[in-house]
Amino acid sequence: MKKLFLAMAIAIVTATAVSAQKSNKENMMMVSSVQTDKNDGYEGNSAIRCGIMFNIKLSGVTKIELESVDGNPLAGKANIKENAQGDATAEVIEDESTIITFEASDKSGFTPGKDYYISTLPCDLYGGYRLSFYKDGLVADYFGVHQTVALGIFITPGDLVESELEFDKPDAPLVEKEKPEMDAMTHKLFIQYRRKPTETNKQALLERMGIRYDKVVARKKNKLRELEREARTYGIVEHMQGIVNEMVENRDIRIQQQFLRFIDPRKDENPDDTWMVLRGASVQNAYIGYTPVTNAEYAAFNTKFVYDNGEGNYPAVGISIEDAEAYCDWLTAKDSNHTYRLPSEEEWILAAGHMPKDVSMNSGYVERGLTAVDAYAQSKGACGGIDFWGNCWEWTSSTDKDGLYIIKGGSWDSKRDDCRSEKSDDVRNGAQGYANVGFRVVRVDTH
Repeated sequence: MKKLFLAMAIAIVTATAVSAQKSNKENMMMVSSVQTDKNDGYEGNSAIRCGIMFNIKLSGVTKIELESVDGNPLAGKANIKENAQGDATAEVIEDESTIITFEASDKSGFTPGKDYYISTLPCDLYGGYRLSFYKDGLVADYFGVHQTVALGIFITPGDLVESELEFDKPDAPLVEKEKPEMDAMTHKLFIQYRRKPTETNKQALLERMGIRYDKVVARKKNKLRELEREARTYGIVEHMQGIVNEMVENRDIRIQQQFLRFIDPRKDENPDDTWMVLRGASVQNAYIGYTPVTNAEYAAFNTKFVYDNGEGNYPAVGISIEDAEAYCDWLTAKDSNHTYRLPSEEEWILAAGHMPKDVSMNSGYVERGLTAVDAYAQSKGACGGIDFWGNCWEWTSSTDKDGLYIIKGGSWDSKRDDCRSEKSDDVRNGAQGYANVGFRVVRVDTH
């Protein structure tokens, strides 16, 4: 009888152990950071295998690299658990990696038009992921957003347009376009809204603009991850982190500003003058100066204002808010068709737009002081004007809670980060003049 009970106990324990081993095996997932089209690098329950599926028509693509721009683990050995909401989460135990390399076993590359599957851990990729396509020694990046890899699910980069991929050398520096071209989908929705400005069409356009914006943020995040791995000084990482934080925090404001620029139907009445359409401004028929007010221009108003020989085209600085407003009043008195004033902070940002990352400008002591307003004319703001970033700060009519005036754009002795259009915490006492603060003027039609 004792032997019978002992045998039953052993059987129960053994069965429990086998069941536990089976359960642990089903809840365990191993994903390799290096995979091929013949070896998916996955170990675990095949029913819960997940990742990204891609299908490209390009020939000659030999390798694809996948990265989570938020630094979420894509590969490694992990336990799969459910959180309080019932969603599956991966608890990585070892060999964690945020990058997966997927290579073609055939030297000629992946077969065009064929489905390929990159295995990953379940992962929240809402904030973005990068797919890099390697072809003929060059690489092109695609950034996806607003997607999540769940157990048993393979997501696809649904808005990948192969004709929009730009191939370059793998180590080529990132140079952002001053005015990126509107993609085909956004352009289609834009035309649709212009023809029929309904709330439905507006929301469709805003949603698409949000996706495009988030793709830019994903690109910035990816650069941040790269800097974290390779930068020799933390200051560079900190600078990029500040840019990413600001873009995330001000997302809705930025998209709204872009939308206002998009739908503004105005055209420049006289492309040969120095006034640029302030596209997106709430004030109808508002224009902004092509450059900050120069020494020569200000001296025509204030004959006591002096400047060094050869610096007539330098920005006029050392001028208080009161004196800048007096200059605007002087312009208004001479012109029966327009009024002149300082821009608000919002108007200044609308005119400048986002500062391109690698724009060439007079900041960070690259020059020994101020330069002519057209010395860096190759950098243009959203309105088409120049010299928005660096050289000299510019007064705005906006104030902070303490009554100090907000200045924009940075100066020759500012850090690049301080020159960003969206930076709003630099203020000055309007009653004073400063050697690195000038101003730009807004013109408004009175008819």
